[in-house]
Amino acid sequence: MSSREEILKRLHDNVKERFPMPEIAINGIKYDDPVDQFINACTSISGAKVCLDAPPSVDERGEVSTVRGDIAVAENGCIWIPQREDDRSFLFKSEHLNIIVSRNSVVSNMHEAYERIAASADYFRQYKFGTFISGPSKTADIEGALVYGAQAARSVTVYIEK
Repeated sequence: MSSREEILKRLHDNVKERFPMPEIAINGIKYDDPVDQFINACTSISGAKVCLDAPPSVDERGEVSTVRGDIAVAENGCIWIPQREDDRSFLFKSEHLNIIVSRNSVVSNMHEAYERIAASADYFRQYKFGTFISGPSKTADIEGALVYGAQAARSVTVYIEK
């Protein structure tokens, strides 16, 4: 038994009382037009561009990478991108990232997004990794100098398919 396993076993063995996970009904915000709200959140909150034109090919990798997102969240403009291939680093090392989402994949809030992710019973056995991306990477220092592309893409363009 490794030292890690031994420590975890000791912790597990010393739990005196167990409590079940509480059942909490959360009624997240609902939008009359989640697609319109998603477009607004992308452009105003996350700093991504939104295009309703035909999307580029998903096979591009390099300075400009294109990927398909599974779930788009109207509440905050983020997009769930699961790992579909061995190399997931292109999501973070591309200068410009194109994300294609279906109009039908837009949900109102994060609660609905996580419900959709959890609904696929073998989701993490199949993909093992997924991430929410909302707009280009950015950071600011104490003087307020905003820098795009600090840890990932300098620009993100979201293509919404019909």
